[in-house]
Order: sequence, then structure tokens, then C-alpha cells
Amino acid sequence: MAPSATRLTIDMPDLLAAVEELSPEQIDGLPFGVVRLDHELKVVIFNDMERRQSGYRKEVVNRSFFSEIAPCFNNPDFRGRIASAMAAGQLDIRFDYVADLPSGDRDVDIHVRIVATDDGGCWVFREIQD
Repeated sequence: MAPSATRLTIDMPDLLAAVEELSPEQIDGLPFGVVRLDHELKVVIFNDMERRQSGYRKEVVNRSFFSEIAPCFNNPDFRGRIASAMAAGQLDIRFDYVADLPSGDRDVDIHVRIVATDDGGCWVFREIQD
């Protein structure tokens, strides 16, 4: 059984399994940003914390994450790492990144993990560092 959504942290080793058991409403309530991308890197889930952190308020489902939603991440440091990991069949990476957010440049902690589904997508978990 997955831990309560209120107890999930971005550092949990079993975060992916726990998040996959949550309802969309529970994912919305997580204390860190959560984005679920399909194999074409289109948005499937974009939780409330990610909306608040990114300042993005428009509808995002079925839109291209890197070209329409987060063009600031469409570079070798971010998209390149994800593409390389997906091509290698291993996608469980974590890195710090300076994101260009509406509130200014901020250090963010990024987790990207492979999704155990047939579509070959990934989850992006993001937490802003204070």
C-alpha cells in the first residue's frame, strides 16, 4: 500500500510506485510539482503545485511539454538528459537545474523516472530549492 499522499517526498526511493497509486486529486495535492508525459512528451498530468511553481495557468493536457508548456527546458541540459536516458532505456535521473520561472531564476531539484506503462512516457517530479 502506498504511503498517504501527505507523507510523500521527492526523496523517497519508492516515489514512482506511490504516485502511480494516487488519484488525480491526490496528485494535485502533493507538495512538489508533478508532470506525467507520454512517449511523445505530451502532458498527461500537470498537478496544482506545478501550476503554482511554474505560473502556467492554461490547459496543458495533450500539449507538447517542451515546445508549448516549458520551452525554457527545451535544451541539452534538461530535455537532452531526458532524451538520452529514454534512448538508453534507463530513466531514473535526478539533477539540479536553474529554471527561468515567473518569479525569477530559481534552483530546482528535478527527478525524472521511467513509467511502468506501455506508452513509454515518464514522470517529472520538481521541487524548488529555498
